[in-house]
Amino acid sequence: MQLSAVRTESRIERYSWMALAASALLGVLSALITTMPPISWFWNPVYESAYSIMGAWGVTWVGFNVLALIVTLIPYRRHERWAWFTLWILPLGWVSQFVLLPDVSYLMLAFLTTVGLILPYRRFFSRAEKEELV
Repeated sequence: MQLSAVRTESRIERYSWMALAASALLGVLSALITTMPPISWFWNPVYESAYSIMGAWGVTWVGFNVLALIVTLIPYRRHERWAWFTLWILPLGWVSQFVLLPDVSYLMLAFLTTVGLILPYRRFFSRAEKEELV
């Protein structure tokens, strides 16, 4: 009879969810800033249609990042595998923002979220968990 060894989590694995939560919170903040146009847009008829597009874009990103934050805080912290796969949309979202508006901060956030997903990889795909499933 073989005793299963219980693997303890490192601090990095335990707190990597904070990088993902920070990314989602920064995404909400960024989306809110995108949603709020400069005051001059309200009086200038040239920006009439642009505001509705930017407002819709911002509201969509707020909703997306709130959903990512909820997935990070509940299922990801429970180490549910589907949440790990789902949250890969965060770095892809930051890279898509970089493609639309080349700014180094988007790449830094993509890197931050990628690190937050890669560090606890062993926790989500450990051999002991595979043996428990069988």
